[in-house]
Amino acid sequence: MSQAHFSLTCKRCNSQLELDDFAIDTQTCQNKHVFFFKCPGCDDFSATAMANIPQEQWYEFVPADKLDNLILAYDSAMKKHG
Repeated sequence: MSQAHFSLTCKRCNSQLELDDFAIDTQTCQNKHVFFFKCPGCDDFSATAMANIPQEQWYEFVPADKLDNLILAYDSAMKKHG
């Protein structure tokens, strides 16, 4: 089953969402790995589970210098608690 392409468009004002932060759950077995987005157009915030966005799409909003480390941390957490 393939995942749908995640929309980086703000539902409120149609601006392009920007990555604000992310969190990798390393303490529990809940696998609550989350991306936090901010809209520069209306200052709205949104969040989604990392699993909702295919890793092939992460390069669209994660800075290149942080992408490899993020994928390693995510994969490590998934193996630890998966």
